[in-house]
Amino acid sequence: MLNNQVNEDIMLSLLEENDTQTLFNLVTVNKVFLGNWLNFPSVTNKLEDSKYFIQRSLFRFVNREGFWVGIWYKGNLAGSAGFLYFDWKVKKTEIGYWLGEAYTGKGIMTSVCAAMADYAFNELELNKIEIKTAVKNSRSAAIPKKLRFKHEGTIRADEVIGDILHDREVYGMLRGEWESRG
Repeated sequence: MLNNQVNEDIMLSLLEENDTQTLFNLVTVNKVFLGNWLNFPSVTNKLEDSKYFIQRSLFRFVNREGFWVGIWYKGNLAGSAGFLYFDWKVKKTEIGYWLGEAYTGKGIMTSVCAAMADYAFNELELNKIEIKTAVKNSRSAAIPKKLRFKHEGTIRADEVIGDILHDREVYGMLRGEWESRG
């Protein structure tokens, strides 16, 4: 996952400190768009915020706690996806993701999540992946549905974004289901 060519247009790589300005610019331009569903844009106000995010992700990668990768589309940073944690005892993780608005609707995130699932199941030998989406974020929920994740339930009043309390849908995939999805 350090440097993974997903297809001819999409590459995943660990974010490094030299990506700080590019990441900050992408978040800044998409602050309102991303802020509809995610908290981090509201607390990304200066370059150091993006630098700290990258440093923290690299620390978590080294310590096998989870990590985020940059999503590069045709050579441009388009967004990020990550393993939010690793539960090594249960052998599971959760995938989180976001894209800048200009990069949505191109199938990028479905391809990214498929590559991350392959990595989690085949390289990390995990048994389960979860993806959680805001109930009203149908575009985000379309991704686990396309990848045949099973809807496992709704967590009511799970997260506050801005001043709005959101319910979240939970989708899950087991390794055996991924291998036999045909």
